[in-house]
Amino acid sequence: MSGYVSWRGSLPVRITLYPCVTWAQAGLDACTEQEAPILRLLHWPCPGGVHGFRCDVRWDLQDQFLPTPRRWLRQWNASRGRAVDCQRGLFDALAEVITRQHWEQEWDAQPFRIAAAPPRTMGKMVHQLVTANYFHLTSGPSRRPLRRAALPGSYIRALPQPGFRWNVLDYGGGTRQEIDYKQLTTMRGNVFSRPLSTGKRCAGVRAAWHCLWQRFPGQTLRPAPAAGTPIGDAAVALYNLSMSGKRQDGLVQYIVASVVANVFTTVTPQVHDYIREHLRKQCHRGGPHCGGTMDELSTPIAAVHVRHGDSCDRHAKEAGPFNAMFAFDKKLGKLERTSYRYCYDWSVYRQQLETLQRLYNVRTVILATDDHTGTIIRGLANELSFNWLYLEYPRSQFQKRAWMEFRSDLDENAPFSLAAELELLSEATLFVGNMGSHTSRMMYMKMVASTKTAVLPPFISVDGYGLCCGFTESCSIPDIKARRRKIRSCIYTYGLATGGDAYFFHNG
Repeated sequence: MSGYVSWRGSLPVRITLYPCVTWAQAGLDACTEQEAPILRLLHWPCPGGVHGFRCDVRWDLQDQFLPTPRRWLRQWNASRGRAVDCQRGLFDALAEVITRQHWEQEWDAQPFRIAAAPPRTMGKMVHQLVTANYFHLTSGPSRRPLRRAALPGSYIRALPQPGFRWNVLDYGGGTRQEIDYKQLTTMRGNVFSRPLSTGKRCAGVRAAWHCLWQRFPGQTLRPAPAAGTPIGDAAVALYNLSMSGKRQDGLVQYIVASVVANVFTTVTPQVHDYIREHLRKQCHRGGPHCGGTMDELSTPIAAVHVRHGDSCDRHAKEAGPFNAMFAFDKKLGKLERTSYRYCYDWSVYRQQLETLQRLYNVRTVILATDDHTGTIIRGLANELSFNWLYLEYPRSQFQKRAWMEFRSDLDENAPFSLAAELELLSEATLFVGNMGSHTSRMMYMKMVASTKTAVLPPFISVDGYGLCCGFTESCSIPDIKARRRKIRSCIYTYGLATGGDAYFFHNG
């Protein structure tokens, strides 16, 4: 069937690999499936909707996932102790298959690119690009080819280049010489191009988006197990499973979603330069990135996304419940949608990090925050329980004045910090964040590819959103049960919020 692949074919390769990878390649080629425990989700899946080492967790109901610490740590240490990260090799092999196939075969089924235009925030645009393409990759043959007509009010340019259909449409915000008058007056830049035009890093890059992330499918790929090896064959099996549209109730879908996230957010050299210039650390004890004994270094890294920005209408000192856009109405005796959103004090996040430390011996934390006061960053000198990695850059522009997507006073630190923090936090293996945020969901989705166990990364959501609740939905357990969504639907449903539906549904 068209779109299905076998490594035994003779398709040419248009992939740029890292140089000097002979030794690494040999190690990856020798990987066995037993050395990639996440393949359990493919070969020995739990029944639909449940997860955990014993298949004892109803995956869609909770705002946290904390698998048995002893077993998780034993498996994490076993994978980490190997000279070659075979599990990461599986994710990289699937990324290579997706990149190859969607250059050579599937481009004709991708008639549009997502427009990087207001009123979408930066995190929302990135998340919707990923979830829309994930949606179509896993739709199955009956849902392809995709819609070829623009939705009412949308703007779609016909694109003749094969392969570039899976990309973002970004005219940038350059001068009249760089952009014709019609584009300049109708697009008016976007939340990437406007701030990037204030700096010099993106001079000469017409599409601002691609100053941050490399163009698919020409991005630089990590070394991956070769064709015909056990892990290479497993990657092909995962790709074919996605193209068939099967197993939509299985958590194997999150492997695919993570790979889609990573191929579309492969950062550019400019972002690597930004990280090198702005990365800081506070070391209070032995642990990853801070030295110490072998036992201290061999501990998992947590990531935390502290959301304090234009989304904060009210502040809360306790986590949840359910989600930040619903509150209990005493008169009606039930949860009701509110006109405001909560953000959570730093103490709420720190408490959840302490939970991860108690359960999984976390010593080092990667922090991302848009706290405009600088209080959180300054306070890290006194947060002695953890080591901290973070980016130092001006955050005062994040003070709440208007929604970020309508702001014209942002500088290049706004988009560069987002791309850099997505990249930094993807190194971690445990997460504390706000699953009611497109940015937090992207961070978690990228982290899946760094997991070293047979289960998804442990996480705690402070705002009451779990992984199966839409942006404007109540996340109470009875409401989630009543929806009875498959896991694939859980992954893309949040991407429908605020205009994302224009990229999902079609007449095909």
